[in-house]
Amino acid sequence: MGCRDALNELKRKSIHMIPGFAAIPVVVWLGREWGIAISALFLALYSLNELHLKGLIKRRIPIATQTFEIMARKEEIEKRTFLGTVLFWSSTLALIALLPPAKAAAAVMVSSFGDAAAAVVGRLVGGPRLPWTRKTIAGSLAMFAISLLCIYVNGLPLTTCVITSALSTLAEALTKVSILDELTVPLTAGVSLALF
Repeated sequence: MGCRDALNELKRKSIHMIPGFAAIPVVVWLGREWGIAISALFLALYSLNELHLKGLIKRRIPIATQTFEIMARKEEIEKRTFLGTVLFWSSTLALIALLPPAKAAAAVMVSSFGDAAAAVVGRLVGGPRLPWTRKTIAGSLAMFAISLLCIYVNGLPLTTCVITSALSTLAEALTKVSILDELTVPLTAGVSLALF
């Protein structure tokens, strides 16, 4: 893959990481209500953007249209869809509404930073691939390490950090369709954090 692919993916994932950076300040410090309101706003914007991309709404959707122009992969541009963002914000909204603030922030951070680490490191380092999804082992190890850190900085027990990081990494590694990890990773993290 190499540096160019890794840089392109880092550009895409830099936007994907913004909710991760905002998770603790918004959800933990400002409170669940702010997290729910902001997530609902972005879910609405990206849902409207899907309608715009399908030609059902003529007006460009602020923020969502610009994000599509920066982040969309070739196949998303060709198919005129950016469904991953709708799935991401749906998951984020559910996590914030259902989990205690520190656990919700941790799950959002795993989804934002863990997924980004897997993609960027996987492209940069390359190496052996998992036979079922062709994702790299290096990317999975990076996701595990970053997820562990994301959960730990939220003050959760080390056992919870390890179990949730392992399960979230496994969910990402088993997800064959790229955009579906916007559901599988945060929901796996959320369920694991709720149980452990």
